[in-house]
Amino acid sequence: MPDLTSEQIYVLVRGYFEQALGQSMELAYILPKDSLYDQAGEIGSLKKRMQELEALLAHRSWPASVQSEAHALLGTIIPEKLAPASERFQQLCQGILRADLENARILAAMLAGKFHEVAPQDPIFAGIVVNEPPPVPGDGTTAPAEQTLASVATLFHTYKAKHDWVPKTAADASRVLSIAKSIIGENKPFKTLGIEDVKAVRDAIASIPPNYVKLAANKGISPKEAIKANTDGHTLSLNTQDKYFTMFRQLLIWAHHEGYIDKIPGEGVKLAGSAKVDATGKRKPYSKEQLQAIFASPLYKGHKSETTRHKSGSELVRDGKYWVPLIAIFSGMRMGEIVQLLVSDIKTQDGVAYFDVSKSEGEDKTLKTQSSVRKVPVHKVLLDLGLLDHAHGSGRMFPDIKKGQDGYFSHNFSKWWGRYARQIKVSTKDTAFHSFRHSFKDALQSAEAPEYVSKALMGHAGNDVHAAYGSGPSLSLLKKIIDTVSYSFELPPL
Repeated sequence: MPDLTSEQIYVLVRGYFEQALGQSMELAYILPKDSLYDQAGEIGSLKKRMQELEALLAHRSWPASVQSEAHALLGTIIPEKLAPASERFQQLCQGILRADLENARILAAMLAGKFHEVAPQDPIFAGIVVNEPPPVPGDGTTAPAEQTLASVATLFHTYKAKHDWVPKTAADASRVLSIAKSIIGENKPFKTLGIEDVKAVRDAIASIPPNYVKLAANKGISPKEAIKANTDGHTLSLNTQDKYFTMFRQLLIWAHHEGYIDKIPGEGVKLAGSAKVDATGKRKPYSKEQLQAIFASPLYKGHKSETTRHKSGSELVRDGKYWVPLIAIFSGMRMGEIVQLLVSDIKTQDGVAYFDVSKSEGEDKTLKTQSSVRKVPVHKVLLDLGLLDHAHGSGRMFPDIKKGQDGYFSHNFSKWWGRYARQIKVSTKDTAFHSFRHSFKDALQSAEAPEYVSKALMGHAGNDVHAAYGSGPSLSLLKKIIDTVSYSFELPPL
C-alpha cells in the first residue's frame, strides 16, 4: 500500500471542496436571475440531499460514486489504487462526503440570502473563503466557468417543473437525472457530452433493478452499485425504460435549444426493444365479457363487508370504490381526474349536469395536460343510478379514497383496483383501469360520434389549425352524444 499521510488526504479533500464550492457560487449567482427559478424547490432539494449525506456519514457508507471520486483524487498523487478497506481510503471517502454536505449547506444558505451562514462550519474546511463574487462579465481576467452536467440538469429541471410537468413527472425526471449524473459524472462539462455518455445512460437504465430509485432500502446505493448487485437480471419494464431514456433525451434536446451544447449527442442511439414499446405498452379496452363480470361482481351486486368487496354478501356500499369505475366507463375520464373530484366539480348549466374537469390553486388537484380541462356531461345512466344524490355537502366527492404516499389520490385506488380485478378474475396483462377509457372511446366510435366531439369529451387536443379557433362543441351537443354511449352489460340495481 502506498505510504500516504493524513496531511495528504487533508489537502485532497480541501481541494475537492474548493472546486465544488466554486461551481456552487456560480449557481448561486446564475439561478436567481432566471425568471423560472424556484427558490423553495431548490433549497428543499438541497436540504433533502444534506439529510441523505448525513445518513451516509453516520453509517460510514461510501457509495460507488464517492469511491470513484476518491480513486480519481488519489490518481493525482499516486500511481496505484488504494485498497478500499484501507484506513486512508476510508478517510478520503469520509472527507468527500463531508465536502459534499458542507457545499450543499452553503449553497442553500446563499440561495436563501443568508450570507452570514456561508462560512465553513466543518473544521476541516476552516479558512476557505466562500463569499467572493463571480468575475465581472467582460473583464477578461478569467474564463467563465464551464456549465457542467449537474448545473445544466438543474436549470432544465427547474424550467420544465415550472412550465410542463406535474409533480409526479418532475419526481421521475429527478430520478433519471440522478442516474445520469452518477453514471456520467456531475462535474463533466456539458458541452463535451458525446455518444458514449448517451449509451452509458441507456445501458444503465436498461440494467438497473426494478424499484431501485423508489425503495428506501436503497438509500446510499449508487446506480453502479445497484447494477453490479443485480445478479438475478431483473430490470425495469420496457415501458419504464423507454420513459426514463426519453426524459434523459429531453435534457439533451432542451440543452441544445438553449445553447448549452452545439449538437445533440447520440441522436441515433436507441433503447433495445424500443420498437416493441407501443405494441406491449398499449392498454386494450375491456371486453364485453370483462365488463359484464365487473358490473355483475359483488362490488355492485352485494358484498360481504366494506373491507371485503370481492365476496358476495348483503352489504352494498356506494362509496368511491363503487362510483369511480361507473364514472370511468360512462365518461371516459381518467382515474386521476375522477378520484380527485370535489362535490363542487359537478355543476349545472342550462339544465345539463356536468363534470367540471379543471384545477385551481389550493384545490390539491392535478391534470395531465392543458387540453384535459373540459366539461363532461353526466351520462343519463349515472343520473339514474343516483350520482347527484351522492354529490352533496362540500369537500371531496369521494373522501374514502385517501391520498397515497406519492401525493396522488390515484395511488391507493390504483392498487386496490388491481387487487380487485385479480380477485374477480378479470385481470389480464393487456388491461388495467385505463381500459375503461379505451372502452368508452370505442363506444363513442360505435355511436358514430364526430371526432371533434370525441376529443372534446376525452380531453385530447386537436392537431389541425381549426382546433385553435372557437370554444368547441356546445354542452348540449356533448350531452346528446354522450347519452348515446351504451354497453351490453347489465347495470347495477338502482
